[in-house]
Amino acid sequence: MSKALLSDTKTVLAVVFLTLLVSLALSLTPLFPFFDRFLYDSFLKIKVSRYPELLNPRIVPVDLNDSSENELRESINSRAAFADLLRVLGDYASSAVLDFVFKNPLGENGPSPAELDLIQAAAGMKSLVLAVIPIPEKLANYSYNDLDQQSREILKRNLWHIREMGANSIPTARSFILSFPAFSEKASQLGHIGVEHDKDGVYRKTPLFYRWEDGLIPSLALAAAVRELRVDPRSIEFYPGKVLILPRGPEDPPVRIPVDRSGYVRIPYTSHWTDNLYRISFAQAARARYDDDLFDRLFDELSGSICLAADTSTFKQDFGVTPVEAVFPRSGIYLAVMSGILNNSFYRDIHPAVKLTLGILILAAVLAAGLQKKDSLFNAGLLLITLASGGLCYTLWRCFSLIPFCGLLVFFISVSWLSLFILRQFSRYREQLLYKNALSRYFPQALAERICAEGRIDLAPAVKELSVLFADIVSFTKWSSDKTPDTVHAFLSDYLETMAAIIFEHGGTIDKFMGDGILAFFGDPFEQEDHAERAVRAAIVMQKKIALLREIWMPRTDINLMVRIGINTGTVIAGNLGSKTRIEYTVIGAAVNLGQRMESNAPPGGILVSAATRGAVRGPVRFGNQRFVTVKGYDAPIECFEALF
Repeated sequence: MSKALLSDTKTVLAVVFLTLLVSLALSLTPLFPFFDRFLYDSFLKIKVSRYPELLNPRIVPVDLNDSSENELRESINSRAAFADLLRVLGDYASSAVLDFVFKNPLGENGPSPAELDLIQAAAGMKSLVLAVIPIPEKLANYSYNDLDQQSREILKRNLWHIREMGANSIPTARSFILSFPAFSEKASQLGHIGVEHDKDGVYRKTPLFYRWEDGLIPSLALAAAVRELRVDPRSIEFYPGKVLILPRGPEDPPVRIPVDRSGYVRIPYTSHWTDNLYRISFAQAARARYDDDLFDRLFDELSGSICLAADTSTFKQDFGVTPVEAVFPRSGIYLAVMSGILNNSFYRDIHPAVKLTLGILILAAVLAAGLQKKDSLFNAGLLLITLASGGLCYTLWRCFSLIPFCGLLVFFISVSWLSLFILRQFSRYREQLLYKNALSRYFPQALAERICAEGRIDLAPAVKELSVLFADIVSFTKWSSDKTPDTVHAFLSDYLETMAAIIFEHGGTIDKFMGDGILAFFGDPFEQEDHAERAVRAAIVMQKKIALLREIWMPRTDINLMVRIGINTGTVIAGNLGSKTRIEYTVIGAAVNLGQRMESNAPPGGILVSAATRGAVRGPVRFGNQRFVTVKGYDAPIECFEALF
């Protein structure tokens, strides 16, 4: 492909950079985010299934599951079981987090006796984080009761005023649903339990804040983690679209939570819901208030821990779809976020500078592969680039929790591969077409197609036995001396084209046109056992056709068309011969020279063949009497015969 379209570096560069521009343009559409989301879900499933990580050991889930619901039904309904739970947690847990909202007291004139016990238990807690339900501003048609003054005051006391380092789009809440005031005011902190799924119904992100009046209500998980880490909310820094920084002591590194402009964090799922070993049933924890042995057995698990109590019963159906599992308790989202904060471990986007560097390297690699002349190197190079890109993305994800961004890379590499492949095929087809057209000047069309199909491109010189045919117009130079160039060209074109067609029809190869002379041979590039007979038959048909051409051109140009044809059969060297700058497919040797001598000694309008040709013809061709001609370079006269027609 030395001069093919593909060898043009500018063409390859244009194709690759055009593909890059198309890829960048499509990256602004939902196509790549959809692919990246699919890839992220797939990688996350692999990580959670093969390399699960348990929750932070300080976190202990307390599940109000189906069995606890059935066992404690009456005390659950009266809220006495919650008071029992808080009494137990108050002695040993560093913090209790309740994913329950008790909207109204059960007593007619205020809290019931069980609720008074609950309030007293809450007052004795070291740290109690209670859930509130946000009513987002975007839910315009959602009906709700206005907050009473006491509830508003409780909410205001729990607002955070963090350092917002830039414009953002933190979601705004129209209001919140709280537990009844007498219980809510005992909370150390209120945290919202608003989680939002993506458009496909899958929970991948969750808001860390809801804006209300002049402050922010943190999520339940963030509120519990901040209290555990003893971080002053006023020192928290929020860089929209980048990070939420929780500063700690001078010896502890700050917690950096990657967030978007709305303060949403990607949920750091690390295991299946059932993989966590540190779980306690709600019924077991509540009974421990009255069972000293059970109380002592729970000591090791509860001492100094953060206990998140949540409803995981199928009755409440507080479940959602996650990339990890199709049925996942929403409380598991709070646990995952809380554990991520305590471990300072989140899934993060790759830095734009790193993406740019990788993109440039991949662009250079694609260009290098695209410029390879060999298809094997081209395909192997792009396959290697694809595998390396995918492997790099997975390694960054597996080892550094960096979110894969393969959508743009895979599209760019794949489309570049396809575009360059089509370009190569077109270039190959174009070259083959040019090659076939060039061969058609020397070979019959069918033979030219066969040469291309069998890859006979080199046609290296070889010693072969062939039959060589020479044809020359009698007195052509004298006739053409007083004719116009147009007349000579028109006649000669018609004559040579007609003779070439006859030679091709009989399987011959045209070596060259020498003015009005023709050199052709039979038996190469593909072997023909009857090459001598083919040559003689072609000469006979040529002479018959020349008689017709004479009748056509005589009135026009006053040419008495007579042609001598000579044929010899013998050993020659046939193949591509020439220099580095010019090469042609030809035959050379003494047998070729003798063929020319046969032509020069042939009678005008006749065919003279050597004895070797006469002896090689097996078909019913008629020959005249034996003749001998004196030929330059030969000591003895040469035996020959005239073919009759």
